[in-house]
Order: sequence, then C-alpha cells, then structure tokens
Amino acid sequence: MGRLFRHFLFLEGKRAWKIIPQYYLGTALLVALFVVVTLTGNTVLNDGEKKDAVSIALVMNDPYLKNYGMDVLQSASSATSIFSFIETTEEEGRRGLSDGRYDGVMVFPENFVDGVFGDDSVGAATMYSPKMSNSLNQALMEGIVEVGTNLLGASAAYVNSALFVAEQNGVDNVVRKRMQAELETKLADRVINREQSFVTEDASGTFGQTLIQYYFCAGIVMLLMLGGVACGTLLKSDARSLEDQLAMRGIGPLLLATARYLAVLVLFFAFYLTVFGALFVVWLRWPDVTEKYFAITKFRELWFWFVSGLPVLLLAAAIVLLVYTLAANQIGGILLLFLVTLLMGYASGCIVPSAYLPKAVRSVGRHLPTATMLHVSVGGLTQIADKAGTWLVLAEAATGFAVTAALMKWNRWRAQR
Repeated sequence: MGRLFRHFLFLEGKRAWKIIPQYYLGTALLVALFVVVTLTGNTVLNDGEKKDAVSIALVMNDPYLKNYGMDVLQSASSATSIFSFIETTEEEGRRGLSDGRYDGVMVFPENFVDGVFGDDSVGAATMYSPKMSNSLNQALMEGIVEVGTNLLGASAAYVNSALFVAEQNGVDNVVRKRMQAELETKLADRVINREQSFVTEDASGTFGQTLIQYYFCAGIVMLLMLGGVACGTLLKSDARSLEDQLAMRGIGPLLLATARYLAVLVLFFAFYLTVFGALFVVWLRWPDVTEKYFAITKFRELWFWFVSGLPVLLLAAAIVLLVYTLAANQIGGILLLFLVTLLMGYASGCIVPSAYLPKAVRSVGRHLPTATMLHVSVGGLTQIADKAGTWLVLAEAATGFAVTAALMKWNRWRAQR
C-alpha cells in the first residue's frame, strides 16, 4: 500500500502541476484588483483628510491660553488630522470668516482658565461659524474644547484638594502657594501630553500598519483562499470510479484526503514562494522600495515574515479542501468557495478594515479563520512572533483536515449503502 500511495501522490502532483497556468492567471487578475483597492483606499483615507482640513481661527484672550492653549490643540493628533488652527485676533478672525479664509472662529475670554478652575460660567468659549453650524465639524470642535475643559476642571479639583489637605495639616501659606504653582505646572504638562494619562489603542483596523502593508497581508490570505477556485478539477471529480478503485487497494478516505491536501499545499507553497521571491528580488535591486512600503531593510526581516506566514498555507489548504468536500460537485465547490471566502474575508477585515465594519460583523469576524491568518501574516511583517496566533492557525488547520477526512469517510459509507 505504501508504494501505491506514493504513486498516487505522484499522480496528484502531476495533476496539480497542470493547473498551475490557470492558477497563476487567476491570481494575477486578483492581484490587479487588490492593487486598485489598496491604492484607492490609501488615497481616499489618507490624502483626502489633509486636503479637506477645516481651518479654525483661535482668539486667545486669556494669557494662560496664549502659553499653553495652542500646544494642547496641536498635540491632539486626532484633531490636527481634521482641523488646522491659526492664532489671531478677534477682529482678524471675523474678517477671515467673512471672506472665507477661515471655516470658524473660536473665542476664548480673558477669564477662561480662572472660570474653569472656579467652575464659573464666565469662562465659556464662543464658536462663530455659519458654515459649520449644526455640522459634524462643529460638534467635533466643541467636543475637543469640552475635553480640554474637563481636563482643566479635573486638574483644578486635584489642586484644590491638595491645598485643602495641606491647610488642614497646618502647612503655611508660602508653602501652599509653592505647592499650587508646582501642581498647576505639572498638571498643565499632563493636559498637553495626554499620552502620560491615557493608554492609546489603534482603532484603524489595520493593526497600526499602513494600508499598503495591511492590504498586502490581507491580499496573501484572500489570494490563497480564492486560488482554491482553480483547484476544482484537482479536488472534485464527479466520477467515483477512481475512489472506488483506490479504496479496493487500501487507499481509504484518510489517505485520499491526505494526498489531495498535500497537492493543494504544494500549489499554495509555489504561489507563496513566488510572492516572496519577487519581494526578495525587489529587496536586492531596490532596497529603498521595501523599506518605504514594508519597513524591511534586512534579509532576516524578510525571512522572518516568510517563515512566520507558512502556517497560513496549512489553514488555507485545509479550508479549501473542506469546502470542496462539502460541495456536491465541482461547480458547486467553486461557487461555495467563492462565497465563503468573500463572506469570511469581509467579516474579518480582509476587504474593508474591521474598524469600518458594523459592531455585530466585527464581533463575529474576529473569530473566523481568515482573521487568524491575517493576524499571523501582519505579525510576521512587524517582526512579532505571534505564538498564540500560530498555534491557533495550526489547531484550526488540524481541525479542518480532521473534519474533511471524517466527512469523506461518511460520504463513502453513505455511497456504499
């Protein structure tokens, strides 16, 4: 049986070799599609923000704000991606608003900080913007000011509490004033550098990577899965005579599943090797390209990415084989694989970054195999050994193969009844 099985493996390998041209042709078309999606998304999500920035004139009548106010606003990266701030006088601000140079004018009164510290309504800021009236931009701007005001209010409560405790413990007035000055300076620095007080998390859905890096990893996952469309003739034969003859010679469902799984795996590995071979050539000839788009400057970084992504091939091949086993025929397998790949790819963020998906879709998508494969691929790009993700990929691949073998055995038993 061992000799017969090796011969069968050889024949399956030859069949896989014959479909390589159509496999690469289909993959080339899909690569072109992903390139268009990536470049378009990168232009829309990045360049558009910079060109459409909202211009806000700030009138800082409070001396304290003149020193710290602009630093507070400019340190907010989420605000500067939407707004551009210009400090000016109230007269110049209103003139610029009327002639269209500014989209809005924010006026801070003289006692703004004192009003916040004293919980006094005199310290309210005023927003003038007919263009932004009742718009999302106005809500965002007012929200930014409200956050800054709340931070100042919390700082004031902190200072007042410390001074009260000091007074109750008999600290003299000179020391209390020095404490107040030191605390206000320290808290002002905390307001400007908010990363000292808050833990930031990436909510872009691209795991902190650029769209090109993210979509390259997502493209590998999607192209492996969709590449299974070309495996229809390899995995799904409508005639059962071959399986009957193999079963008579001791090659049952488990060995048959193993042979076909290895055939798909070899095909996927050839594609994977081609992709990273092309990257290797680019790294040799144009190292600045790999550094610019993938932050890869050394061969060991490219090698780490290549090796860490190998488990992805195991899971992709297992899913493709399982889908064709579930299908009734070759056409059904192709359609089912295409549908499953698109649904899983969409829900797990391979088509649209997960941050832009509905919450219900994200909650389901993060548990899908495609999400695990994407995490592992991005981890390899960022030189992170995702051990938990790798073990999960291997476990899902083993589960998928076991289910496929059991299903093939069930189909075989049902056909013999």
